[in-house]
Amino acid sequence: MSDQFQADQFQADRTYDQVYLVFVDTSGYSTIVRSNPRDRAAHGFDLLRERMRARIGQVSAQHRCARSDLWNWRGDGGFFAIHDDSESVARDVALEAARTFLTLDLRHLRDEFAQAGVDGELHVRMAVHKGAIRHTGEGRTGTIHSPDINLAAHLEKATPPDCLAVSEDVYRTAGRYAELFAHVGSHEGKDVYLMAGDGGPGAAAKAWLAGRGLAGGTPVHAYPERPSSPEKARLLDAASVEVLDMGTALRTSSSRLVTTERPARYRDAVLNLLRRGGVYRCYLLDPSSDAAATLSRQYQEDMTRKIKDSLERFGRFKERHGAAADGLRVYQTDEFPGFSALAIDPRRPDGLILYSSYLMGTSPYGVIERGDMPHYLISPDAGRTYARILELTEARAATGQVERVL
Repeated sequence: MSDQFQADQFQADRTYDQVYLVFVDTSGYSTIVRSNPRDRAAHGFDLLRERMRARIGQVSAQHRCARSDLWNWRGDGGFFAIHDDSESVARDVALEAARTFLTLDLRHLRDEFAQAGVDGELHVRMAVHKGAIRHTGEGRTGTIHSPDINLAAHLEKATPPDCLAVSEDVYRTAGRYAELFAHVGSHEGKDVYLMAGDGGPGAAAKAWLAGRGLAGGTPVHAYPERPSSPEKARLLDAASVEVLDMGTALRTSSSRLVTTERPARYRDAVLNLLRRGGVYRCYLLDPSSDAAATLSRQYQEDMTRKIKDSLERFGRFKERHGAAADGLRVYQTDEFPGFSALAIDPRRPDGLILYSSYLMGTSPYGVIERGDMPHYLISPDAGRTYARILELTEARAATGQVERVL
């Protein structure tokens, strides 16, 4: 009987309540595009679309759901609109189809990718939300309007790979499907419930935390170690008026300014900043300070010698480039900040700070080089984190005994 069932279409100039919106999107789209010729990658995404459409169609027919259309598909993802006069029917179609696709069809689809020679890892994000929509036009060629479409799309983008997220609106009416989902947090004012393709509620919670972090977090780019010289040069190239370079000895920065290696991207970036009227301020420890002596004992190295070597290199840079290097200003301070920082126009609304905290003390496992510490790149979007790091960098330039030496 289900094979003979004919679904209706959304009718023009009608508003439909309790429409279930099922979004599916490829996570890692770029890896597939990079790894395959264009036509082969497109064939893979066509397989994804048809597999999802077939699953929605099959479940819809089984439940004799009035309407279940693929409404929009753009390359690697899209969304379906599902509606029935009995909301429980639309709910069952949306959640059963999404669950089955994630836990069963996705595995088969990966096999199809392999058989078709589509390289790259296939992962998907899925989300279900519901709301009222207004339909204009005829059938699938028409347009549907609803703020709930935007919310569903944003929820899908926030969903971890190989997971299915539902909004609180869907969860409240999920019935027997509710036990599949775990509450993991909120998004755009809505509680979010998540199901991981593999594993139970604990897997869902961990997937959400891995992608979204804890509540109250701020956007921060993290790196396992000091970014490379070319990457730091990219930061300097973005500066408009000022760069603040702060550390203990600034051995790496000073060495890059007088390097004989070519290309010398970092040195050239500093020179370009100075030539366009910018200022490059460097703050390092006073080699005769108590802080320098303490660090020498803790790290078991001659900190005084390292600082003096850096000062000598900064001096060589200024001598070599003459008036072009007038904007380089080097300061000594007896204050040890406990972290390094490279700040780009830090007081401007588009400022950036790359910073890394030092691990202090001795350890039976040895000393960790400061370049091996995690580094973090933040903007004013990081809120209080940015404000606090900026406050610390500026405090070092204003407290203790600060002396300009170059």
